[in-house]
Amino acid sequence: MNLLLVDDEEYVIESIKKNVDWDLLDVEQIYTASSMQQAQTVMGLMPIHVIVSDIVMPKGSGFDFMEWVRREAWEVQAIFLTSYAEFDFARRAIALDSVDYLLKPIDFTKLTAAIQKASDRVKAARNYQVYRQESRIWEQNREILLKNFWSELLLGRLKQAVIEEEIQKRHLDYKPEDRFLAVLWHLSGRGGREKREHWDENILLFIIKNILGELADAYQVALETVVPCGKDSYTVICRGAVRNLERLSEEGVFSSFRNLLGERMQMDIWCGAGSSVEISVLDDCLVQLQDMRDNSLTVWDKVLYLSDFRQPCISYQNKQRAVWEALLAEQKPEALLGSMRQYLTELAGRELVTRDILKSFRMDITQITYTWLAAREIKAHLLFAGSENEQYYQEALESVEGAMQFASHLVTRAVEYTKYINKSESVADQLKEYIDTHYQEDIRRETLAELVYLNVDYMSRIFKKEAGISISAYLMQKRVEAAKKMLTQSSLPINTVSIYVGYSNFSYFTKMFRENTGYSPLEYRRKFIKKQ
Repeated sequence: MNLLLVDDEEYVIESIKKNVDWDLLDVEQIYTASSMQQAQTVMGLMPIHVIVSDIVMPKGSGFDFMEWVRREAWEVQAIFLTSYAEFDFARRAIALDSVDYLLKPIDFTKLTAAIQKASDRVKAARNYQVYRQESRIWEQNREILLKNFWSELLLGRLKQAVIEEEIQKRHLDYKPEDRFLAVLWHLSGRGGREKREHWDENILLFIIKNILGELADAYQVALETVVPCGKDSYTVICRGAVRNLERLSEEGVFSSFRNLLGERMQMDIWCGAGSSVEISVLDDCLVQLQDMRDNSLTVWDKVLYLSDFRQPCISYQNKQRAVWEALLAEQKPEALLGSMRQYLTELAGRELVTRDILKSFRMDITQITYTWLAAREIKAHLLFAGSENEQYYQEALESVEGAMQFASHLVTRAVEYTKYINKSESVADQLKEYIDTHYQEDIRRETLAELVYLNVDYMSRIFKKEAGISISAYLMQKRVEAAKKMLTQSSLPINTVSIYVGYSNFSYFTKMFRENTGYSPLEYRRKFIKKQ
């Protein structure tokens, strides 16, 4: 602990240093100042914990100095000395939260006691800061441990045999008699995917934790955790007494929250609730909730309960497939998509849309489209490669709207690209542009075919029909023209020219160049440089 003595009388400072029994005090270093300005300088340079200051000094009183210290927010203890027994002095000393107020001449026994008291305050403040820091760290660590525990449990990474061991290892306050209730939420924006994406996941997590947490708290139920479990899906775990958990369902707490979320955020909400169970069987409950979700994809805006749910008995029987194939063959995408939507809407009206139904629908439309493209020698797996298609593909299993967006993406892209291919000059121009830019590289027909999503032979026929020459002849022609320019307009070595235009084999370059120009590269350079 460091102490600062402030007094404009030097003999007072020396008297204090000499007469206080420092051996009784936990003071490591004593600093001195004879004015407010000096004291301010010391405060800025040294860590000071206790100040013993005279009150009446020229150019700034001890009170002025301490008011400045408090404004600067330094954590220090103050003891005032004065020769004047003024009531106002005592009042201001109290207002500045001083440890003591002593009259001169100084009673060094009282001063020693005052400094000891100040020292005790310093230690108490230090201990409190350490406690606060440790508490903050402990709370942060606890939150991390709790979050990781539930994430691992809900994702199936913690087996039943080790749950109790993990609870003890992470110092979680869960007891064998505790009961938990799992609720699965799935959110979908009204008006399509673009509207839903407006809401940030962190915002949704905050809303679920706070609003639903407050609703549950009224029933003495703790909202233990909220864990994202897939796109737009959240698992909520509640903890409480069995009767209190049952009341959440009986008294419509989940329905109230669903209505609130739907109205304020313009969302359709799917909600499935389990029953109160021990923590060891929560993972089984979550599997059942997900299965209930998979078998009720069009049941929005009401709460489903595992105890009441009966899985629909339905198999995928698409009597419209032949009609869909005919409509695609006639290139009538609007009529095709209208027929698909009608089929799914009828199933949704009877609440018979399951994930298996959507999976079969997705397979149907994929096979129909890919087969149709293959008959036109278009490589569908290349046409539909990329992250955007993958996103449509995954979302096709989430809802009727997601399935229709996937179907629309597939059918529209297929029909549009077929029309593009039918304009053979479009394909030839695209290939020429690529060759003109990349003729220096090792260009293979397979690379070009992938560029336009066509079979190699079909692509070659289209190009020759439109350009009048084969792809290999066009590429050679482009390279020869580039070589001729470099031979006549630069002094680069001929082997460098060969490599630059795409021929690493110098002998082959020479042979090819002669066949196309009637000259060797060296002869061509000599002949045509002279003419310029």
